[in-house]
Amino acid sequence: MTTFINNDSATNDSSIALQSAINHRVLLSLPEAAKIIGTKGSTIDKIRNDNNVKIGISEKIPGCSDRILSCAGTIINVANALADVMSLINEDTELISKKYHFHFLNHILPPPSTMEISGNDQSNLNKIGTLRLIILNSHLSSIIGKSGQTIKGLIDKHGVKIVASRDFLPDSSERVLEIQGFSGSVANILIDISEILIQDVDITFSSERRYFPHLKNPIDTNSNSPHRNINNNTSNSNNNERNQNHTSNNNNNNSTNNRTPNLENTNSIENSQLTVLIPETYVGAVVGRQGNRIANLRKFTKTRILIEKNDPNGLEHEQKFNDQGEPCRVFTIIGNSMKQIKLAESMLLRNLETEVERRMAKENSENLRITTIAVNRDATKNDVSMDLSSNDDEEMTSDHGSSNLEN
Repeated sequence: MTTFINNDSATNDSSIALQSAINHRVLLSLPEAAKIIGTKGSTIDKIRNDNNVKIGISEKIPGCSDRILSCAGTIINVANALADVMSLINEDTELISKKYHFHFLNHILPPPSTMEISGNDQSNLNKIGTLRLIILNSHLSSIIGKSGQTIKGLIDKHGVKIVASRDFLPDSSERVLEIQGFSGSVANILIDISEILIQDVDITFSSERRYFPHLKNPIDTNSNSPHRNINNNTSNSNNNERNQNHTSNNNNNNSTNNRTPNLENTNSIENSQLTVLIPETYVGAVVGRQGNRIANLRKFTKTRILIEKNDPNGLEHEQKFNDQGEPCRVFTIIGNSMKQIKLAESMLLRNLETEVERRMAKENSENLRITTIAVNRDATKNDVSMDLSSNDDEEMTSDHGSSNLEN
């Protein structure tokens, strides 16, 4: 397998980001999964060892034509591993042209043509592959960006094609992000996508569901879809909710209650509350743009989070300070369950810690840049001083020669 990106070539900021952990999921057909696994798992073991990642493929479900590949590790290692996966699939022309009943396995993008490649080289055309990345819909908007600017920038930067599926994967809040390009380009764009996902709000909405291969309910036996639910005990109301692709908020709440324990019934204490001190300089980052981050946190934890007004002069309330002497604002978390409140507290502090680390990394990088400039400036000054001293010696020698001639 080939490593497409090298840590040594990265800048200080990007090298720090490349060491962050990420977990990507890829949609595979059964033949593609078999190709990746190899004889007695030899192929997937090689990908795992070459790239130092945790990689695995979901179990084969009878009646389903797809499986999920999961790959976890540092950003750069996962990008290289998935590029290797795409290259292996691309080696088999039958896998590329195969048509599937489960339409998510059929490529959205048209096959590449020689007109799109410099020199119209047919051999290069055969090196272009396609990867089906599975992304939660809430994160997909960050990859697309406002008016599609982010995804357009990625396409122009890496010379690849990207398109997102219109439909959600069955019974989930996830869609397929299809990437087409050379292995090296795909690996590089996966790094950028990973960094976008890491910088995105670190919250998964309670109504969002991951996709896993499954069969639909037996009542849909006459349906043309190969996916039927293997759980025969599911109520009709939940079946209707699944088929509506989460178009109703009420249905989303019902599905959530069926999947996860009701936190409000655990350690229930009426109107419990907890206060958290957040340094003033980090309040904006914790709250998020237009309050989006704190709003998502409230929704996810089912708590109320009250933020103390900014009052630097102490007219309305006394200024609070943390142990480091930094001025702080009080965040008050209110809920019906201590479990919910503790969850909100931990997520709030985790977002704060992430922002602190990001700023420290940026500051260290800037200090290193300034130090480098200063060193280069000093070296230049020394070179100029040496040139001046040598010129002075030459003038003195010339003066002595002139005086000798006069004598």
